[in-house]
Amino acid sequence: MYGALDIRNNDLAELFSLELELGLAADDFDDRFHSFSDCIVMSVKDDVTELGLLVFMVFKICRQLLRAGFLSRGGIALGPLLHQFPDDEKRKGASGAPSPMVFGPAFIDAYNLEANHADGARVIMHTKVWKMLDGHCNDHAGTRLAQFFRTHVERAEDGPAFVNLFADFPGNAFYPADYDVRADIQAIQHQLCKALDDTADKPHQFRKNAMLANEFNLAVSMAASVPRYSHLEQYLIPRCTLPKRRS
Repeated sequence: MYGALDIRNNDLAELFSLELELGLAADDFDDRFHSFSDCIVMSVKDDVTELGLLVFMVFKICRQLLRAGFLSRGGIALGPLLHQFPDDEKRKGASGAPSPMVFGPAFIDAYNLEANHADGARVIMHTKVWKMLDGHCNDHAGTRLAQFFRTHVERAEDGPAFVNLFADFPGNAFYPADYDVRADIQAIQHQLCKALDDTADKPHQFRKNAMLANEFNLAVSMAASVPRYSHLEQYLIPRCTLPKRRS
């Protein structure tokens, strides 16, 4: 997993600003990043534009992991969170630097949300976060940020809102029509087929992988419905790998 992930916070912030035409520099955002074991903790200010950056970072990081064969899940919560880094104490003149740490109610809420309700390879949102996002979209319909949210965040049939890892596939309402993600589609199809094959005799794990695989097939089908991208239909995960219940 370590070798599969290359996270550059400033690069992601600058790309987000560019995609949304915000005219902001990386230093204009207050994003924090912390990792330990196989966990990644990210936070931003309680601000709807910063929430957009958080969604963008989740989208990019989870896609990077998925391309490498790692399926990820997580939770997004609203509340206090403290990141402590060694450099923070050094700047205060403390002798020695403590170990980095992250803690706070939002961390616990996000963990519980992921552990109890994600139920598969997806990053889901607490209802308070979803309402903040949805309210902004309703009040600012047609803006670039609203289009971004409507494309990258969806409601699942079982309730929670989640970050759509296939938001940039053709047929979306945010990215330009010539946005080329064919290499990603091909790589993701390969990794999902492998994950399904590897868990075919483990129904509980297979069901979790199938949840993401069905989302992938839906996104590919929508992309292939665009005439210039009809060739993408070849990347649908076949029924022999992703069975459907007989009618």
